[in-house]
Amino acid sequence: MQSLVCHIEDSSFLLEEIPEPVIGKTVYSPEDVIVEVKLCGICGTELNIWRDGFPKSILNVKQVGLGHELSGVVIEAGEKASGINKGDRVVAEVSIDSCGICPLCLSGRNNLCKFASSFMLYQGAFSKYLPLPAKNVHKIPDKTSFEEAALCQPLAIAINALELRAKVKTGESVAILGPGPIGLCLLQIAKLSGAWPVVVTGLKADEKRLEIAKTLGADFTINVDEEDLFQRTKDITNFEGFDVVVEIAGSGKAVNQALDIVKTCGRVVLAGAGYHAVEIDASKKIMVKQIDLLGCRGDPTIAWIKTLRLLETGKLNLKPIISDILPLSEWEEGFRLANSRNSLKVLLQP
Repeated sequence: MQSLVCHIEDSSFLLEEIPEPVIGKTVYSPEDVIVEVKLCGICGTELNIWRDGFPKSILNVKQVGLGHELSGVVIEAGEKASGINKGDRVVAEVSIDSCGICPLCLSGRNNLCKFASSFMLYQGAFSKYLPLPAKNVHKIPDKTSFEEAALCQPLAIAINALELRAKVKTGESVAILGPGPIGLCLLQIAKLSGAWPVVVTGLKADEKRLEIAKTLGADFTINVDEEDLFQRTKDITNFEGFDVVVEIAGSGKAVNQALDIVKTCGRVVLAGAGYHAVEIDASKKIMVKQIDLLGCRGDPTIAWIKTLRLLETGKLNLKPIISDILPLSEWEEGFRLANSRNSLKVLLQP
């Protein structure tokens, strides 16, 4: 079968022939399952690698698999794979190998365990069949489509940012810097949490995305190329600033914007990826305003559980976030579309 991989030495992306996995003979056996991948989304991190190359000296391997935002069906389950059966419609957590006994694991942050890694080290989900550890696999609600389920991982990141890190409360004001797929997930979670007003910002090139944000419930959208973000913030928040600001643009400039528009004693969550070192006036922007500056990385198991419960309510509108579905053989076009601001979430079908 074909699988999309990245060769780390030269950061080349190639569609290669690899053997189909055999139950009981995978790295996860005897607690393994094999999933037939129906759809897999192109992630922003993969776009960064495709554009800018793989970070050097991060991994001591020659290549990694690509694709982790998957939905699919279990076609085989190992002899000790508990709770998952053949025919189950599923999604899967990315992090594997966490120890389960360290303070991070025990406090619900298993994805940050020093032993944690990713299933893509063995094989990515841009493949027809994917071996996984059974404990990573979650059943999806009966009424959730494979297309919607493929957004579970971005949703879990959004829940980690807003619920677990920012701990957003009913009636708080929220600004989301970046109208990409995760930004639009953040928007809906903020609205369902009772936040008001909820504002989404973007660039002139994001006009189409900002229009979608309006249809998904944004109380205000701001084009920062054509409007004064600081003045608009004063107008919207009565000169106070926002209680919570989430940076998901992956932009150093947006990090500083977030610190500019958050209120005194507010919270800023950095959830974007791909930007280089950022210079911040820590005294003026953090200490004087007594800001809580919060990092947010990945998607612990509790975020997946919350995501699936939220999906089951039927209150999320994910279809407008999915802009394109292409066969895996057209992955290059898929990455080109995902890299353009005219598209949102691009799904590949192995």
